[in-house]
Amino acid sequence: MLSQIIAAAFKSKGKRKMTKSDLTYVLSFDFKWFSHSLSKKVVEEAIKNGLLTFNEGKLEPTFDLKKVEVPLDFKPDIRRIFKFSIFDELVDLISEKLEKSKPEVVAEINRMQEKFSGLLSAEVIALLYAKGVGLDVKPYFKRLWEEIF
Repeated sequence: MLSQIIAAAFKSKGKRKMTKSDLTYVLSFDFKWFSHSLSKKVVEEAIKNGLLTFNEGKLEPTFDLKKVEVPLDFKPDIRRIFKFSIFDELVDLISEKLEKSKPEVVAEINRMQEKFSGLLSAEVIALLYAKGVGLDVKPYFKRLWEEIF
């Protein structure tokens, strides 16, 4: 899946090389697949996995783009790239939305959890917090249910 993400980005621009910031921009703003911070992590993961290499200060795929099929309705599943917990994903989203650091968001979640006397899990509190700041939390309901039960 990671190779499809990288191939789609390069094919969309018709380029063989891109700066790291250009690639991140394509993933987050052109395709709207990931948040900006998550796009940076996807690019780093592709570098770490040897799918991208630096050449003359730009990123270049290490594989033949023509050999990677990217369906028109392709939509990456971030869970297949990284093993993120729901909590981590929600903290990232809240942090980005409020422009707060992740430790600040986690501290707020901890304070909220104390208000509920620890009766609710950190994941549920994060979900409530995310909803409270206007984020769409519907995609997390089923995953959270499956994770808890």
